[in-house]
Amino acid sequence: MSVSIETKVGLFTLAGTMLFAFGVLVLGDVQFHGTYPLYVLFDSAEGLPEKGPVKVAGVEVGKVETIALAGNRARVKVRVRKTIAVHQGARARVSSTGLIGSKYLGLTLGDPQGRVLAPGEEIEGTASFSFDEVMSKLGDLLKDDPEYGSLTKNLRQTVNNFQTVSKALADSIGQQRTEIADIVRNIRALSANANRVAADLREITGERKEDVKIALANFRSISERLDRIAANVEKGEGLLGRLVNDPELGKNLDQTMSNVNKATKDLQGFTNRIASIQLYWDYRQRFDMEDDRWHPDLGIYMYPRPGKYYYLGGNNLGERQDRTEPDTDLEKRNTITAVMGHEFGPLTLYGGLLRSAGGAGFKLRPLPASTGWNRRLELEAEAYNFGRDESFQGQTFDKPVYNVGARVKAIDPWLWIGAQVEDVAERKNFTVNANLVFQDKDLAFLLALVGLAR
Repeated sequence: MSVSIETKVGLFTLAGTMLFAFGVLVLGDVQFHGTYPLYVLFDSAEGLPEKGPVKVAGVEVGKVETIALAGNRARVKVRVRKTIAVHQGARARVSSTGLIGSKYLGLTLGDPQGRVLAPGEEIEGTASFSFDEVMSKLGDLLKDDPEYGSLTKNLRQTVNNFQTVSKALADSIGQQRTEIADIVRNIRALSANANRVAADLREITGERKEDVKIALANFRSISERLDRIAANVEKGEGLLGRLVNDPELGKNLDQTMSNVNKATKDLQGFTNRIASIQLYWDYRQRFDMEDDRWHPDLGIYMYPRPGKYYYLGGNNLGERQDRTEPDTDLEKRNTITAVMGHEFGPLTLYGGLLRSAGGAGFKLRPLPASTGWNRRLELEAEAYNFGRDESFQGQTFDKPVYNVGARVKAIDPWLWIGAQVEDVAERKNFTVNANLVFQDKDLAFLLALVGLAR
C-alpha cells in the first residue's frame, strides 16, 4: 500500500518534533552523566580551546564550556561531573599532552577535609610556564651584564676553545698516532720499572742498576717525542696549531650561534601551530522527502587555528547511476566538496568546491553569545553550480543550486539534527538530516609527526 506525501510529511514532522523535544531536554549542558558549573580565573588562558577536556590526574572529568574576559583576566567556565567533588583549595592550570599535544585544563580537587565547592564558585588558576616565557628568560640571560660582561660572548669563547681543543686533539692523535703509541708503550714500561724499583730499593745499587738505566732511557725518549709535538704546535701544524693562529674559528662559531637562534624561533612558531590543530570527522545522512531517498555524506574538518578551517569530503556516496534512466537518483553520486571557511563572530563564510561545482555559503548563529544556545543553533545557506545546464528524465535544469536550512545540536558535542530545502530555484526538495561529529586526536598527532619529519 502506497503512502501519500502528506502522510510522509506528517510522519517526519512528528519525528522531527520528537527529536527537537529530546534535544531541548539535553541542551544547556544537561548531559547524560550530569554536570555542574565552576569558574576558573587565569592571568592568561593562551592555547586553551573551547570544548577542551577537563582532567584530574589525567582522567577526563568535564569540559570547558566558554572562555571570556573578566576585567584584565580570562574567566573560564567549565562543567564538571556531579560525581566529582571539588574542595576548597583546588587549583587549575592549562596543560598539554606533550610538546605538540592538545591543550587541556588540569584540575586538582583540593583538600579532602575542606569544604566542597558549590556550583558557580570560582577557582584560582595557576599560570603555566609557556614556551614564550622560556625564550624571554633565555633572552634576558643572554643580555650583557655590567659586572661579568656578555654571557653570549663568554659562552661563544668557551665553546670556541672547547671545539678547537677537541679538533686539535683529534688531529694530533691522527697525525701522531705512531708516536703516541710508542709513548704509551714507553709509559707502560716506565710504570713497570718504577714498580719493581719501589719494591726493592736496596737492589738499585746492585742487580737492578741496569733496569734503572733502561727506565731513564725510556723517559728521555718520551721527553724528546713531547718536544717534537710542541714544536709542531708552534709551527701551526695540526689542530692545536690552528687553534692558536686561525681567526676564522670565532667567525664560524658566531654563524653557528646565529643559526641556532633562528632554528629555535622557527621551532617555537611551528610547535605552537601544530598544538592548535584540531581534526573532526563529519558524517551526515540526508533524507530527501521528495525523492524518498537517503543521501550519505562523509568528510573531515581541519582547524589549523581558532576561527579558520578547511573541509574535504564526499557527497551522496554510493554506486554510480545513470541519471537519464527512470527511477534513478537525480542528485549526482560521489561528488566532492573542498572548501575553506573563516569565522567572523557569529557569522561563518566559506567557499570553494561544493558538490563538484564552484560555490560559496555562510552559517549564522543568530542567538546572543551570552546564551547557552549560541553554538547550538545555526542557520545555513549556500549557492553553487552557477553555470548549470542539465537535462535528464524529461526535465531541464539551468539555474544555480540554492540550499537553505537550519540545524540544532541535540547532544553536545557529537549529534546535530536539522532540515533544509535543496535546489530552491528548481526542485525545492525538503530534506531532514542528522550529523555525527567527533574529534580525531590521533590523526592530528600523526599529521604533526609528518610535519616534524619534513
